[in-house]
Amino acid sequence: RNSMSSLPTHSTSSSYQLDPLVTPMGPISRFGGSAHNILQCAIIQDSNMMSLKAMSFSDGGNKILNPGKASHHHAAEKTTCIRSPISTDESTIQELEQKLLEREGELQELQSSFEEKEVSSCQAYEEKQRRCKEELEGLKQKCNSKLKQTSQKTQRTQQVLHLQVFQLQQEKKQLREELENLMKEQNLLETKLRSYEKEKTSFAPALEETQWEVCQKSGEISLLKQQLKESQTELNTKTTEILSLKAQLKEVRLKMEGLEMKTQDLEGSLRTKAMELEVCENELQRKKNESELLREKVNLLEQEIVDLRTELAILKEQLNEAREVARPCAVVDDAQALQGEVERLRAELKAERDNNEQMTSGFQHERQTWREEKEKVIHYQKQLQQSYLHMYKRNQNLEKMLQQLAAGEDGKEPIELDIPGADVPYEDIIATEI
Repeated sequence: RNSMSSLPTHSTSSSYQLDPLVTPMGPISRFGGSAHNILQCAIIQDSNMMSLKAMSFSDGGNKILNPGKASHHHAAEKTTCIRSPISTDESTIQELEQKLLEREGELQELQSSFEEKEVSSCQAYEEKQRRCKEELEGLKQKCNSKLKQTSQKTQRTQQVLHLQVFQLQQEKKQLREELENLMKEQNLLETKLRSYEKEKTSFAPALEETQWEVCQKSGEISLLKQQLKESQTELNTKTTEILSLKAQLKEVRLKMEGLEMKTQDLEGSLRTKAMELEVCENELQRKKNESELLREKVNLLEQEIVDLRTELAILKEQLNEAREVARPCAVVDDAQALQGEVERLRAELKAERDNNEQMTSGFQHERQTWREEKEKVIHYQKQLQQSYLHMYKRNQNLEKMLQQLAAGEDGKEPIELDIPGADVPYEDIIATEI
């Protein structure tokens, strides 16, 4: 009962482990009433005391699992304890003891497995918590870096906006001064009109002329107002054009920087390729020297073969002469040894020739690949220089247009936005040779 009470009942991981413990109690609970009758009615031998305790333990387990049924069964047993005879045997008691020991072992195994699973789940939870902390720290660092970048961008945009606002304020001041001058002229004209009205009686024809002049001046004022509105609209369009041209200039500069970086990388790669080509040429020269040495060796071997052939012919003649002599076997052995030596030298000569041919063909193929790569790199560098010149000319044209827009704000002539294409002749581009 202590082992059963030590198991947790609220966890989901151990709920499936307690189910097998309920069903095996059935055969033990069937003998609960008999054990209780033995405890209340009779005292048997001392050897049956352990079995009686085991049966009472099984009865107690049945009470834990089914408390209502256990109390009812206990009341029924009290009434029938005197009437029921003793019907247990020692074999059944021993079987029950063995089953009880098996159940206790199973309980201990279940408890140990539950503790192991609990430890593993705790370790997994701690590992997951540590990973979450690391990910949170990484996200914090990323957010801080992004905030710094956005703050720098906002500061730059604020500076640009402050400059633009200052320029617009200056232009607004100029327009206000012009408007004040026009208002002053209008006031002067109104005073003149009043004086002309006073002199209307005496100067009727002059009054008509002055009225005509006033109409002209009013028309001029309306024209000036219209021109002021047009100048304001032109100013707005020019500011938008300036902003778009500035954005294009920034893009062009970024592209030029990227092209410069690419050209630098290509120049570095060209230098490395040139160094590798020099190394390969040195290796090729070394291999050529080795091949020349091998050729000399082959010539020497051929000379030795010729000498050996002459010696072999001499030995054959001696062999023919010595067949009649008493020692023909020794001469035949020497001739066979010389023939084997000649065959071996021929095989070595053939192997050296094959090796030399393979090495020369490999170096020729490698040299051809290096030449092809060199031509590709030079062609790509020419294309990059052509695009770089095109971007440089386009940048100069944009700067000229910005200067014209900044200097010719008072003029009314339209500015032609001619951006030339990539019309640089291919022959004018000079690529760096390796």
